[in-house]
Amino acid sequence: MAVFPLRQPIIFLDTETGGRDPARHSLLTIGAVTLGVDGEISRPLHLHLKHTEYCVEAGALAVNGIDLLAHDQVAQPPEAAAQALRDYAAGVGRVMLGGHNFDFDLAFLRPLLPDLRRVFRSGHVDTKLSAQFLIHAGVLPHTVGTPLSQLTGHFGIEYAAHDALEDARATARVYVELLKLVGG
Repeated sequence: MAVFPLRQPIIFLDTETGGRDPARHSLLTIGAVTLGVDGEISRPLHLHLKHTEYCVEAGALAVNGIDLLAHDQVAQPPEAAAQALRDYAAGVGRVMLGGHNFDFDLAFLRPLLPDLRRVFRSGHVDTKLSAQFLIHAGVLPHTVGTPLSQLTGHFGIEYAAHDALEDARATARVYVELLKLVGG
């Protein structure tokens, strides 16, 4: 049992999208895990969103490996996915969100969940920004970059990139390692 400076759980989220523009491109998948105060990661959730029309770029699908035909067969309407996120959050309580380069994910989540601030606490944890701070403070070596793949590599965390659930899980694991660096 490790010592962590967490007073309440954090829900780590990641998204996979059809491109970089939340005003145009489709939100395709959401992955979520809960990081408990004991440092344990639990409650994996992987949501696939169905759209009547998908707005995607070939480059985005090449990166995230999503096959739209297979995706559409298992996907659920955005309203159902939004409710599933609300239910997921209710199972933990009104806690803070976390992610990696999280402003990107939030830009896609806000239209799906306009009540985001009522479902989750305001503010969020961003492992990219946390790592940047620790690099500048000399706690992490300057040779470590802030992409999730570099942080997982530095900490020896097994990681297969660009799956929303896998990214959420890896981000939570990186956060645990960052907490160990500052928690003593």
